[in-house]
Amino acid sequence: MAVQVPDGFNRLAASLFQVYLRGSLQRKGDESQPIFACIQDELDLETQEEPDKPAVPAVLRMLSDRLRPGGAKSPELQVPHVLVGLVDKSPGEGPDKELQPVSTAEVGELVKLLDQATAGLKDNHAGGYDFPRYDLVRWLMSLKQGNLRQAMYRRAVGGSASADSLWGRVQQQLPSWLQVLTLWLLPTYFWLRHSGRVPKLSGQYRWLRNQSYLARGDDNLFELALRLTEDKRNQQDPERLAGLLVNAFLEDLRSGFRRVEWIHKHRATHPIVLVGPISRINGGYLLVRMVAEVRNDTLRFDPLVLVTIGRKVPPRAIETREVKVDRDIAAWRTRHMEQSLRRWIGAWLLVFPIAGKAVPAVPRAVGRRATAAIPQKMEAEKRPEFARLRGPLWRRRTGGWLIIGAVLAVLAATYAGFGVLDDRRHCGGDGFRWLFFEAVDTSVAKVDGDCVGVTDGTNALLYPSLSFGPVGDKILEQNWQTVELSKRQPERPVITLVFMTSANDRLLSAGGLTAEREQLAGLAVAQKVQLEKPAQRYEPIVRVLIANAGPQFRHADRVAQQLGALAAKDPSIVAVVGLDESRESTQSMIRKLAAVGLPTVAATLTADQMVDVSRMYVQISPQNRREAAVAAAYVNDRLKKTGKDPFGRALARKLTVYKSDDPADTYSQNLAKDLVQEFQAVGIPGEAVSYSSQGTGLNAAQAGQDACDHRGEIVFFAGRGQVDFQAFVGGLQDRCRTQPPYLIGGDDVTKYVADRATSRLNQSIPFQYLALSLAPDLLENATSESADFYGRLEEMFQYETDDRGRSLDGHAALSYDAAYAVVLATSFLRRDSIAVNGGTVWSALQSITDADGAKRGFQGVTGRIDFGGSVSRRVPVNKPVAIVTFQRGKPVPKATIVCGAKSESPSWCPVD
Repeated sequence: MAVQVPDGFNRLAASLFQVYLRGSLQRKGDESQPIFACIQDELDLETQEEPDKPAVPAVLRMLSDRLRPGGAKSPELQVPHVLVGLVDKSPGEGPDKELQPVSTAEVGELVKLLDQATAGLKDNHAGGYDFPRYDLVRWLMSLKQGNLRQAMYRRAVGGSASADSLWGRVQQQLPSWLQVLTLWLLPTYFWLRHSGRVPKLSGQYRWLRNQSYLARGDDNLFELALRLTEDKRNQQDPERLAGLLVNAFLEDLRSGFRRVEWIHKHRATHPIVLVGPISRINGGYLLVRMVAEVRNDTLRFDPLVLVTIGRKVPPRAIETREVKVDRDIAAWRTRHMEQSLRRWIGAWLLVFPIAGKAVPAVPRAVGRRATAAIPQKMEAEKRPEFARLRGPLWRRRTGGWLIIGAVLAVLAATYAGFGVLDDRRHCGGDGFRWLFFEAVDTSVAKVDGDCVGVTDGTNALLYPSLSFGPVGDKILEQNWQTVELSKRQPERPVITLVFMTSANDRLLSAGGLTAEREQLAGLAVAQKVQLEKPAQRYEPIVRVLIANAGPQFRHADRVAQQLGALAAKDPSIVAVVGLDESRESTQSMIRKLAAVGLPTVAATLTADQMVDVSRMYVQISPQNRREAAVAAAYVNDRLKKTGKDPFGRALARKLTVYKSDDPADTYSQNLAKDLVQEFQAVGIPGEAVSYSSQGTGLNAAQAGQDACDHRGEIVFFAGRGQVDFQAFVGGLQDRCRTQPPYLIGGDDVTKYVADRATSRLNQSIPFQYLALSLAPDLLENATSESADFYGRLEEMFQYETDDRGRSLDGHAALSYDAAYAVVLATSFLRRDSIAVNGGTVWSALQSITDADGAKRGFQGVTGRIDFGGSVSRRVPVNKPVAIVTFQRGKPVPKATIVCGAKSESPSWCPVD
C-alpha cells in the first residue's frame, strides 16, 4: 500500500531532489539555491520525545526521514542536513506591506536559531562544516568591553599571555633573552594577525575587518570588535548585526564548499537546513529575510539550501493566494534572474503550499447539526531516492589522502633518485645522499666515468678496489686520532701528506691495485708511528689525504687546482707522496703540483728524467740508470765466473729488451735505453723490441712467444708488471715452457709478483726481477729496520699475515720512507724554529744528507736515504737495488742479492 503524504509534499521533495546534489566545480551555469518556503495553514506539529524541545513540523520530519535513507542506524548514509525546530510563535494578523525594522529581540532569536544550525552542521554526518567566522562573531558577542583587548590578544597568539596556558608554561622555560625576545615578537605577531593584510595568517580576522555590515571607513579590527561586545552591541543597528551573523554563517559554508575538494572533505551535496515553524517573532522570518539580503548584497554564490515552513509566506507574512507559485525549479530560475537584479527579497523564495492537518467536526449549538469535519488533502507519495553521494574516489577524502600519498611517493622517489644520482656524481660511499640535509662531499666527483678528487678516507669509492677497504678505514680512523691528539698536544705540529695515485674506477679486482694499496699502507704505518711518539714540539703528527687524478692522471689539472686551493686554506698540507708510474702524464702531474706550491716525494718512480721535471721533486727509489747498471754488472759477473744463468743454463753474451711501444710510457722507454747502454758498456750487445699493450701489432703474449727464439740468451722485460708481464710469461709457457730463455724483469714486475693469486700460478717459467725494497721473507737475514716495519705492518693489517695477502713488491716500505723523509724535514724545521709549509719542507728535504758532515741522512726500511748534498740530485746516493729470484711460483729468499753501499755489497756492484 502506497504511503499517503500531504498534498504538495511530493512537489516539495521532487524540487529538493533537483538541487540537493552539487553541480560542476566551476559552476558554469546558474546554481543559485532557492529558499524553499513551505506554507501550511494548519500546521501539523509532532511533539518531541524530550519535553524541553519544541514540536517539529511533520512535513520537515518526513523530509528529514527521506534524507536519511538508512535510518538512524546508518547515519553515514545521511544526506548532510540539520533539522532546527522552533517554538511556535504565531505572527500578528495581517501582512507587512513593507518590511518592519528589526528589533534586538528578533536578533536574539536569530542567534539561537543559527547556534542550533551551526552546531548541527558541525556533526560529521551533517556535513562536518567548520564555522570559524561565525564562532569569532559569537565569541566577541560574549565579551565585555573591559577585557576585550586582553581576550583578543590571547586568542590571536594562542593563549601566550596566560601563565597557565601551554604557551605561558613554555615561555617560563625559555632563556631570559628569548623571553625578552618573545615580548617583542608576540605583539608583532598579534598585530600581523589583526591587520587583515596577511591572507593566511590573518584568517577570519581578515574577513571580519573587510566585511561591510559593521565597517565604518578605516576602523581597525579592535573598533569593529568593540561594537560586538555585550556592552556595545545594543547600540548597533539590529538589522546590520543580523546581516553580519548570517553573512558569517554563509561565508563559512562557502569556505567549506570550496573548489579544491580533495584537500579537505568532498562536498557532493549541498548543506540543507530545515527550519520550522517560522514566524516574525521566533527568528525564522528574519533568517529568510537576511539570507536573501546578504545574497543580494554580496552577489556571491553560497551552497545553503534553506527549507522553512510556516503559516504564511515569509518574511512579510502574506497569504499564499497573493503569491505567484512557480511550477518548478526552472520557472523559479527564470523569475529569479529578473527579480534578483532589482534586489527583491521575494526573488529567492520558492513557495510550496502544503495541505494542512484535518479539521475535526465541531457542533454549533444544542439541537443543531454539527459542522462537518474537513479532511486533510492527501496523495500517494512519489518517493525520490535521496542518497549521500561520495563522489569519485579521487574527489573523496580517502582519495585525497591516496593522491597526497602518491604525490609524496613520487616526490620521495624523485628525491631518492636525485639523492642517488648526486651521491654517484660525488662518488658517495653508500649510494645515497640526503639532499639539503647531508653535506655533499664536493671534494670528490665523477668525471668522465672516473671518481677523482681528494678525501680523508670517508669516501670509499675514490678507490673502488676491494683491497683498499681495510687501508682506507685505517687512514680514516687515524685521521680522527690525529685531530684528538693535536688538541691534547697543541705544541706538536700537524702536517698533512697527500697520497696521490691514478686509480682506474673500472678496475674492481682485488689485486688490480695491490701496489697502490701497499703504498697507502706504508703511509698508514708512518702515521701510526708518529701518533705513538712521545710529545715533543719537533715531532709532527701526520694527517693523510687520499687523492686520485684518474687513470694516467688524466684529470691532473682538476686535482692539482683542488689541492692548491686546499693548501692555500690549510698550510699544514706540505707534500704529495705516492705516484705510481713514470709516464708523461705523471711528469705533468708533478709540474702542476709544483705550480701550486706543493713538493712531490715519489716512492716508486725510477725514470731518469723525473728529477728534471721540477726542482720541487725528490724520489726515494733509485733511477733506471742505476737499475740497468746493477743488472748489467750482475749478468757480466755471472758470465765471467760461470758462463751460466742462475738456473744453471748456458748463457750467451746477447741481450734482447722488450719494451712498450707507448711513447708516453716514460719508464719503459727509458729503462730499455739504459739497459742497452749499460750492457753494451760491459761487452754485452743488445737490442730493444717493442710490443703493443693496446692490441695493435706484436702484443705482450706474442712477444713472449717471440722471446723463445732467444733461448740461451738474455731476455729483459722492461714493460709493465701488471697485465703485460703476465701475458708475456703466458706466451713463454705456450711455446717454450720446458726450455725458456733467461728472463730478467724491471722493478715494475714487482706488481706482478705482489698479486700472489696470479704469480703463484706460474710454476714453470723461472725468472729474476729487480726490486727496490725487500720484505723480510725475501731475505735470509732481514735488517732490524725491515723487521720492525713489517712487524708493525702485519699488526695493523691482518691480511699481511697470510700467504695470499702478503705483498712482495716492497712498495709499502718505499712509501713509509717517503713519508718519514717529510716527517724528518719537518722536525729539522721545528728545531730551527722555521715555519712549516710546502716551500720550507721542500728546502729541508734537500738537507737530508751526510755530506759535508751534516749527518742528516737516515737509515730507512729500504736502505740509506742520503740525497748527496746537491740541490740538482734529488735521488738517494747508492740506493739499494735487489735482484730477486722467482722459481716454482714463489721467490727464493736465499738467492736474493742486494746491491747498495760499497761496504755492504758484492764487489761487482756499481756505485754512484
